[in-house]
Amino acid sequence: MNRLTFVQLYAEDKENCAIFKQLMWQYTKELDEHQNQITTIDFIEKWIKSIIQIQGDNDRHLELCYDDKMLIGFLYGKIDHPEHKGFIKVGYGYIMEFFVLPEHRRKGYGKEMFLHLEKLFKQNGAKRIYLTSDPITGNPFWESLGFLNTGEKSPENNQEIYEKQIFTE
Repeated sequence: MNRLTFVQLYAEDKENCAIFKQLMWQYTKELDEHQNQITTIDFIEKWIKSIIQIQGDNDRHLELCYDDKMLIGFLYGKIDHPEHKGFIKVGYGYIMEFFVLPEHRRKGYGKEMFLHLEKLFKQNGAKRIYLTSDPITGNPFWESLGFLNTGEKSPENNQEIYEKQIFTE
């Protein structure tokens, strides 16, 4: 593994947004397989468009990850604020979506991607991070990084909520 590079996405960056869209289709297909469901094409297209359009705040991070020129995956996280919609934990870093291409898993990339996002959250003032995850590929990964199941379930996706404290050095 070389030193990873991260590319922040913005709506006007058509080339990188197209790459992100391709990754989201793979990501959604995997989630559907693991949850034995079918997400409609219309919903996926609206979801991708809404993610791209909302970018811009300095504490919102939608980034592609590369090892040299090789695409590894993407991460998407933000700091929760009181005016945000849906389930929120004000001041927490929230990992909204996180995807490592299957051929790059179990090689340390996911951990490095997480450490990058954790550093960004810390710089944005967060003391804790939370997420919900795919029970098949996600839960074991996040638990290996120190996330603990809170016993809560997200009202948005009915998945268990995991949290981790951000440690200061």
